[in-house]
Amino acid sequence: MEFVYALSGLFAGLFLGAVAVVTALTYTPYGASLFDTAITALTGVTLQLGNLLFISALTALAFEGLAMSGIRYPIVVPAAFAYVLTHVTVYYSCIRITDLQSEPLDPDVIIKHNPFRALVLGVPGSLLLIRVRPPARRN
Repeated sequence: MEFVYALSGLFAGLFLGAVAVVTALTYTPYGASLFDTAITALTGVTLQLGNLLFISALTALAFEGLAMSGIRYPIVVPAAFAYVLTHVTVYYSCIRITDLQSEPLDPDVIIKHNPFRALVLGVPGSLLLIRVRPPARRN
């Protein structure tokens, strides 16, 4: 029962990350319209909240596992660890999702024969692993 909040945060973070990735893959904002701004805000907020929830829950579970095995740390250590990891992940995920959003549903980014990859991209931190093709030069 004591892990209910951590597990709920873990799954909520995964869900929000998946919402952000699916939104970025399916819609490219083209201007400064109210709709484009709302979609961009939805993508950013869900990505950042998803990363925050997922990494906080994962940190809580990891340090609780260490405590159960007899290794104890002051509360500052897991808090600092989660803070740094969340900020690094959010920073790089936001950069990657912006690149990903510039070419939605590109077969080089999302493999057509493996739709499961789109779900995997929703896992916080997985956006760090994808390679996004540089934009083509236009003459």
